[in-house]
Amino acid sequence: MRKIRSISYLKVHRVPHITLVYNFRPLVAPLKIMEVIKEVSNRYDNLEFYYDKYEIKKGKEGYTIALGIRPNNELLQFREDLYKSLKNYIKERSDAKFYNENFWFHAGISFHLSYKVVKNILNNKEILQILSRFLYEAKVLRITLVNTGKIVYEYDILNKKILNRAEALSLVELEKTYEKYREKYLKIEVNPKSLDKIWFIADTHFGHKNIIKYSARPFLDVTTMNEHIKNKWNEMISNDDIVYIVGDFARRDFKNYVNFLNGKKIFIQGNHDPPAIGVKQLELQLNNYKFILSHYPTNLNSYNAWLIHGHVHNNRLRKYPFINSKIKTINVGVDVTKFYPVNLKWILNLIETKSDYLYLPPKII
Repeated sequence: MRKIRSISYLKVHRVPHITLVYNFRPLVAPLKIMEVIKEVSNRYDNLEFYYDKYEIKKGKEGYTIALGIRPNNELLQFREDLYKSLKNYIKERSDAKFYNENFWFHAGISFHLSYKVVKNILNNKEILQILSRFLYEAKVLRITLVNTGKIVYEYDILNKKILNRAEALSLVELEKTYEKYREKYLKIEVNPKSLDKIWFIADTHFGHKNIIKYSARPFLDVTTMNEHIKNKWNEMISNDDIVYIVGDFARRDFKNYVNFLNGKKIFIQGNHDPPAIGVKQLELQLNNYKFILSHYPTNLNSYNAWLIHGHVHNNRLRKYPFINSKIKTINVGVDVTKFYPVNLKWILNLIETKSDYLYLPPKII
C-alpha cells in the first residue's frame, strides 16, 4: 500500500512516485483538472499494482534506475482513460506525447545517471540482491496533481474527496484515508465459531513505532496500530483457543499487551522479544501433518515438515508469501495476513488443495 504521486507537469521529482501523465501545461484551472481526475477515478473500484524488481533504462539525459510496476488490468485501463480524458484540457510537451503513448510504469529510484554510476550499481551484489527480490503489493489511495515538485491538489479515491494542498499534507486527512483503507481492504469476513481452536500469528511488534515505516503499515501512530491488531485478534480468538505466537510479539511492556488479548498463548522467541520469553523452536503434529514453528525461515529439507514462521514481514514476498508450497513455508506475519491471526483450518485447507496465496483471501469460509 502506497500513496502515488501521479501527475506531474515538470520533470523535477522530489518525492518517490508513479507518474501517470507526464509533462503538460494545463489549459484550464487546476481544479478543473482535478474534477476530471475525480470523474475518471470514480469509475474504478480496485486500482492496485506490485512493485516488482528493478529496471534500468537509458534516456536522453542519462540512465534511470527504477522499481518496475506491474499494474492490474483496472489500473492499466484507468491510466488510459485518464490520459484520454485530460488531453482536451492540457498542452503536452512534444517529447511528453511520445512518453505517454509508449508508457513505462515505474517508480524512479534515481535518474540522470551516468554509465559509470549504473555500472557501479550493477557490480554491487548487495544492492542488486535487495532490488531483485523486491515484491510488494500496493493500492492506489490518492491521485496527485504536482507543479514544480509541489502538490497542488490530491484526490482521495477511497473517500471520494478533492483535497487542496493544506488538506493533502494534513495528517488528519491522511488518517481518514488510512481508516477507509483498513475498513475496505484489511477485513476478512468469517465466523470464528466455524474454525479450529488453534491459531498462529507473528510480528505483531506491539509498541514498536519504527515498524510502521519499515513494513509500510497503514497507521499514523503506534497507538492506532496496537488497537487495530488487538481488535483483529480478539475478534477471531476466544479465551479457550490456543495461540502460537511465532516471535516478535513486543519488546517492551510485554505483560501489558498479553493481558488484553484473548486465548492461551504459547510463545516462540523472536529477535524483538525480551530474552528467553519463549522456546526457539517447536514441533507440532496436527492432522497428519508435521509443523515446525520457528521465528526464522530456515532450510527444512531434512525435516519433511512445513515451517510456520515470521521475521521477514512483507519484504521478501517473492520467496516467503503467505504459503510457498515449493519450499513448504507458511508466513504468518501480520503484514502478510491483513493483521489477522491465522487459523489452522485455513492452513490445512490451502495445503490440501495445493493453493498458493500471496495474501489471505478476502473471504474464507
